[in-house]
Amino acid sequence: MVEVNVRWWAVVVVVGVIASGGCGRLLQYHQQQAQKEHQAEPVKEQQQQEKQEQQTRRQSLPNIVVLVADDLGIGDLGCYGNTTINTPNIDRLARDGVRLTHHLAAAPLCTPSRAALLTARYPARYGLVGEDGTPPEIMHVASRVGLPVEEVTLAKALSMVNYTTAAIGKWHLGQMCGAFGRGCLGPKRHGFQYFYGLPFTLAPEAAGSHPFWIFPLDDPFYQSITAGCLASTVVIAVGWWWYKWRRLVLGLFVVVVVLAGAISWFLRTHYRLYTQWWWQVSPWMIQHLNCIVMQDGVVVEQPLVLEGLSQRLVSHSLRFIANHTTHGRPFFLYHAFAHVHTPMFTLPSMAGRSRHGRYGDNVEEMDAGVGKILDALTRHNLDNNTIVYFVSDHGAHLEAIAPDGQRTGGYNGRFKGGKSMGGAEGGIRVPGIYRWSGHLPAGVTVDHPTSLLDMMPTLLHLAGLPPLHQLLPNLPYRGLDGVSLAGLLKNGSSPPARVLLHHCQQAIHALRLVQDKKVYKMHIAGHKWPEGSTQCGWGEGTYCQCYGDTIQHYGHQPLLFDLQKDPYEDHPIPTNTTEYIDVTGMLQRYLTNWRSRVPYPRSQFRSVVNTILSPWLQPFRWP
Repeated sequence: MVEVNVRWWAVVVVVGVIASGGCGRLLQYHQQQAQKEHQAEPVKEQQQQEKQEQQTRRQSLPNIVVLVADDLGIGDLGCYGNTTINTPNIDRLARDGVRLTHHLAAAPLCTPSRAALLTARYPARYGLVGEDGTPPEIMHVASRVGLPVEEVTLAKALSMVNYTTAAIGKWHLGQMCGAFGRGCLGPKRHGFQYFYGLPFTLAPEAAGSHPFWIFPLDDPFYQSITAGCLASTVVIAVGWWWYKWRRLVLGLFVVVVVLAGAISWFLRTHYRLYTQWWWQVSPWMIQHLNCIVMQDGVVVEQPLVLEGLSQRLVSHSLRFIANHTTHGRPFFLYHAFAHVHTPMFTLPSMAGRSRHGRYGDNVEEMDAGVGKILDALTRHNLDNNTIVYFVSDHGAHLEAIAPDGQRTGGYNGRFKGGKSMGGAEGGIRVPGIYRWSGHLPAGVTVDHPTSLLDMMPTLLHLAGLPPLHQLLPNLPYRGLDGVSLAGLLKNGSSPPARVLLHHCQQAIHALRLVQDKKVYKMHIAGHKWPEGSTQCGWGEGTYCQCYGDTIQHYGHQPLLFDLQKDPYEDHPIPTNTTEYIDVTGMLQRYLTNWRSRVPYPRSQFRSVVNTILSPWLQPFRWP
């Protein structure tokens, strides 16, 4: 009996020890969990605080509106000295913001200049420039050349930080359509969430009517087609009556003959593959296949209707602003005007107002569009929270003249040259205005050299966002050629010394040194302009080419100008001076280093297959 009790007591003791140990461990576990939760509370609070700060920062990000004029000369605006064309709205923008007088395009043509504007990189870095024997820019909607998707645009960067983005107006950076015109994403491949506008550009052929059926019998080619058709008819008749060919054989023969004749006629009539301008097509093809309007990936006008086009584009921008005023997300609106590219067109109510004819009417109609967009920002109380940047893509087209003899090109002031002319100052010196009410000073003029390349770094900086490589750390690092102008715009503090390159297609024609309040420009090559002129004839399709026989290369004695003393490049610095030797030596060394560090790829336009108009890629408007 005693032994049994002892055993039971032993069991009770063992169970008690185990229970007490388990309870201890359980108590210890609960204590550890409580301690972890207590330690995690500050971390959670910090994470929630960071998340709330990030959300608040995103909500406080400014809206951004970029307004791009096409082919507008620096001398065409009242705020840049013009007294005969009325531009009250752009002048108002200058009065309320910072006006740049030494603002430079990265290229004197549309496609490469706009690519540089959006990427802050020279377009020669990714082959979106021409070479000798190729077109200088994108020539067709239905082609396979364009801004590479690997390039990071301002829209792509801003969309990553919760911006709503839209591109309205002219694109001209490639649509990259798929078979049968499907998947024409264009701007939507580069960070824009909405697009309405011209996937290509305006062209003189957009005006008037152009025949599709052309068969001039005085041309030997069309004579040969006629002879071939007659000979085929004789063969068919002989085969039917004499040799008793079967219907299937005759049918196949007829199909082959008709297809061969039709294809030959079409290629000869509507393509220019047999000429040195192999990328060109007929006026009918340009008007009906290139001059179109798209909304996202859908064609909505084919061909486009010129009258009222500017107003339709502006109305889409006004609708975008109104729809995104109260969404709690900042927006980026890229509005690229069709004006003032040829052909000239205005509403009847706007026509005949300007002393400068149709060109002046176009400038004033564009100015009215700028005014409507600025008024919309004011109406929605967005002035103090919206950065506005107005710029032209390059200098004016000096040679442009309509068939009736009326000038349809702009004015570049006293700067030499114009559109398409490589490093000529008139082709790259453009108007530029930044406005951010309450944040940037009003009525300020900045004479320090700046560039369209600077747009992305500047707007990111002004918006309080980090530089691109920090904003998107997971993407491969890409060197930018633009710099932030935020300090210059806010308080006049100059950016670090820099060298700007001026290209003719892939070739570098000039370098600009900005250092210690001195500005030098060194020309490696220049134009052989006619005596007393800085243009090359007259005509809507006439330009001074920046290559070939019209260019002279200066070899070991480049021309050097002090742009502070000689802004119009009238008096080159003598080659025997210390100043010339020092500055040209520095720039020559910089150029040698640049070419070794930054090898340019081949031009995208070298590929005939990718560059010509490919009908199987053409988007169409379907009923």
